[in-house]
Amino acid sequence: MAWNWYRTLQDFFTIRRLWLFPLLAGFFWFLTLTILLVRWLAIGRPQYPGQVNPWVPFISDIAAHQFKPVFIIGCAATGIAFFGTVCAVHHVRYSPKFYGLTNDALWRRIMSSIAEIAGLAAAVTLINLSIFDTDDAHVRHRHLLMGTFGGLFVSAVATTAVWWDQIWGPIVFEGLRKWCLFNTFLVLCQFGCSLAFVILMYEGHYKSSGILEWCLTYMGSLWLSSFVGYIMFREGEKPRIENEPERQPLLV
Repeated sequence: MAWNWYRTLQDFFTIRRLWLFPLLAGFFWFLTLTILLVRWLAIGRPQYPGQVNPWVPFISDIAAHQFKPVFIIGCAATGIAFFGTVCAVHHVRYSPKFYGLTNDALWRRIMSSIAEIAGLAAAVTLINLSIFDTDDAHVRHRHLLMGTFGGLFVSAVATTAVWWDQIWGPIVFEGLRKWCLFNTFLVLCQFGCSLAFVILMYEGHYKSSGILEWCLTYMGSLWLSSFVGYIMFREGEKPRIENEPERQPLLV
């Protein structure tokens, strides 16, 4: 029975359907955030016990007091889909059925493994983050939050480093460079927003930091979805190289 389930999943998540992982990850995270935000607005924007931001509550504040089951389910679905996304993005790079970069540099292979390990850590800590909320387990929640951000940061940086040759290198697979550029742009934007968020929060500018946190997390859903472009646009067909001279038929 277990083998039948494994074969069913293996047949469904073929290399032609791996694009579902980033699409679902971005959708699940966007939907989770939107449900929490709309619910808070619909009931009159209340303030919660222990809320340090009197203007815009942080996501953890809303999740700890309203719709906690929704937050747990959303984080679990997002975490699983995110780990699948990281594995899929690095799998298609080396798979002979897709990009087939089997002669990649050793340091890129090492960075690829680091990205997958960090992605798994981020997924696990995100799920635990939703269970141990800021109201009942404030210190543990903060540690898990830092672990999630740390895992996401390492995974994003390592993935960007692995695919950097498709941004800057002379040979680019057709249609891939624009997605790599867009994804890298989002990574830089998230890094800048995260830095600004930390500075504003510790300096007591809670209104700006609260708004920035929501912008940052919504940007994260867009970043997750952007990985679709790495996987979907060719759907497993043999890749072509931009500016490659067309092969002329031999004279007979």
